[in-house]
Amino acid sequence: MVPDGTIVPLVTPFDDGDAVDENALDRLIGFVEQAGVNGVMATALTGEGPLLTVDETLAVWCVVAGSIGGRLPFIPTVVTTRTADAVYLAEQASLLGADALMTAPILPELYAGRSHADVIGYYEAISRSTDLPVILFNYPSLTGVDLTPALVERLSQIDGVGFVKESTGIASRVHAIHRRTGNRVDVICGAPTTALESFALGATRWITGIMNVVPRSAVQLHEAAIGLADFPIARDIYYRQVLPISDVIEETNNPTGTIKAGLRIRGVPVSVPRAPGSDLTTGQIGHLEAVISEIAEREDETDRLLETRGSS
Repeated sequence: MVPDGTIVPLVTPFDDGDAVDENALDRLIGFVEQAGVNGVMATALTGEGPLLTVDETLAVWCVVAGSIGGRLPFIPTVVTTRTADAVYLAEQASLLGADALMTAPILPELYAGRSHADVIGYYEAISRSTDLPVILFNYPSLTGVDLTPALVERLSQIDGVGFVKESTGIASRVHAIHRRTGNRVDVICGAPTTALESFALGATRWITGIMNVVPRSAVQLHEAAIGLADFPIARDIYYRQVLPISDVIEETNNPTGTIKAGLRIRGVPVSVPRAPGSDLTTGQIGHLEAVISEIAEREDETDRLLETRGSS
């Protein structure tokens, strides 16, 4: 099952020896769960999945599955250049009791465009290896191929494919995919800067890395837009509590470093990104700290506003 609402793509904490820090990961899960999120995702891009070995990927999944203990839906992610690795990990995800699987192939190609036939073959192999619902992951700057609405329509014919995480930041993809696929494919907003637009177009699910830092704001935005259909309140939350984190990421040009620094500011010790990733500078951390402090105050105000709005 892929839940409606907010699904957090968890960062992957590392210890001083560059091994997965299981205790920090458990604390992170507690932090986002307390904020009221609807599900968690592991080893996506925010979780530095492409920088993990197969064994490390499985280790993270085991920690997450054990930590949530069935209280929240759990969605592992596979982004890889090797179909054989993806098939193996898809099988392991099923054995771990995952609720769905998100995956994308990285398609190296010299000189020419990537073959859509290769993409279709990849997802067909995944479909044969698991009974889990499959989420297509559209992140063309990483994978080398854009899952356009026309290609998503073709992929929707594969058993198990019923969702696409649309991370291009193009809000019109929501209606373009819906119009082509009808009820066959649900579009999940996969970017921080198209959330409100996607909700207005009918998306009910949201997965984006900044939820690690502002899970409470993400839950509030979803409640205002989807639960209450109060778009003036939703717009205020979006502008004042969500987009400011995106602004910092744009300024630093370091998404994972910004998200991990933000978590440390919020009291969750998640280390810095794995090399070749890097931490923020001291000045950038200071600016981010001020932004998060302001957001935290507004989250308290928003809770009171939503409570009043919900009881009226």
